[in-house]
Amino acid sequence: MTNHETPKTVIGRREWFCFPGLELGWVRGKIDTGARTSSLHAEEINSFSRNGETWVSFRTVHHLKCEAPVVFVRKVKSSNGYDSKRYFVELEAESMDGRKHDLLVSLTCRQAMKCPLLLGRRALTGFLVDCSRSQLLGKR
Repeated sequence: MTNHETPKTVIGRREWFCFPGLELGWVRGKIDTGARTSSLHAEEINSFSRNGETWVSFRTVHHLKCEAPVVFVRKVKSSNGYDSKRYFVELEAESMDGRKHDLLVSLTCRQAMKCPLLLGRRALTGFLVDCSRSQLLGKR
């Protein structure tokens, strides 16, 4: 590390995040350095137009209904090898250590997964991952 680099925060393989704009409460996130993009559990995903912009409505953790402006739509290959069209939205998240993060996440059904949030490597700038530990930023 050179003298002008900011020290990186060490995180574990799972961490807790909340999304104040969605009023979700705390959501368990899995850190996945093998995934390029991040994703948030969503069901009943529907796009609509608001003031000439594309927005999306969806139900997420606790069946909470949410809305967000769409940043872009792209095909994503999931871990099971299937391509699917996904809406990407930018959400402000807060980690247990009180830091705020702007996360670009795709919306997809993660119902079968233990963690409703997956953080891929694009969201991990500024972090080092200790895969042998969990909840290094704080426990619920």
